[in-house]
Parts: sequence; C-alpha cells; structure tokens
Amino acid sequence: MSFDRFLAYAVGALSAVLVFALLTTQAAPSEVGSNRVAADHMLDLVNEVRAGEGLLPLEPAEDIAQVAERWSAEMAADRDMRHNPTFAEEICCWQITTENVAWSEPHRLWRPGDPVLRITDELHEALLNSPGHRANLLDDGVDQIGIGVFVDEDGNVWITQNFRRSLPD
Repeated sequence: MSFDRFLAYAVGALSAVLVFALLTTQAAPSEVGSNRVAADHMLDLVNEVRAGEGLLPLEPAEDIAQVAERWSAEMAADRDMRHNPTFAEEICCWQITTENVAWSEPHRLWRPGDPVLRITDELHEALLNSPGHRANLLDDGVDQIGIGVFVDEDGNVWITQNFRRSLPD
C-alpha cells in the first residue's frame, strides 16, 4: 500500500471517529437546577391536550409547583425516579390530589433545538402514552397543577407534576 493511500485511509478513519464522538456526546445543560421555562412549557402542552379533549385548562398553583420542584430536585440528587410518598401531606387545601413523575437522560448533540424543552416535549408524550399518567393529565376532577422541572449537572431532566382539586371557596 502506498503512503498516499495509507494517509487517505487514516484521515478517513480519524474523521469517522470524530463524527462518532460528536454524535454520541451528550448535550450539556445550559443551566443546572429548576427550570421554570420548561415547567411553563409543559403546562402549555398539558392544557393543549386538555383543550383538545374538551376539558378546562389547569391553573398553575405556586404552592404546588414548589412541592413539585423540591421533589424533582430530590429525585435528581438521589438519581432515582420515584413517587413522593408525602406529596399529599405537602399540598394543602385539596379534595383530590395526584402525581406524575418522569425522567430522561440528556439527548445527543445532533438533535436540533433546546435540549431541555425537547426532553420536556418527549416526557410529555411519554406521560400521555401511559394510561395511568394520561388519566391524571386528563382528569376533569382536578383544576390546578404544579410542575417542577429540574436539570442535573449531567443534563438529566427530572419532572414532577402534582395535580389538585381545590377546596370550594
């Protein structure tokens, strides 16, 4: 094999390795911690689906969002997706209360768009495709929601949705 041919193969192989490395490198989060923009985005997605089903939109409730944010941060710290065993005690003034949790690892760089919002979209779809989670999202017995989205240092996205039927005035 000639040196020129060897050099061409070597450059081609190195290029393939670099492209593979770029495609498999995880997107670093722009900000670590609670992400209210993504939570608001998820609220819009939830209410779009509810409107399509002829349901009233869920009103955001700050006290519920704080519970959801704390739980998403705790799941991230523990690296363990699980339901909050005390969320019903942490949320006040309810007739009905339910919870959805979700998690996703970071996406690859080759996927376009804001990684956290894109993951939020995909987690929303995953929740809709799960009968129990979908039932919580489309429950006409609830009127308020709090959403916590937390991005950890590795770009994992942790989401908690807490729903409440508020007490009558």
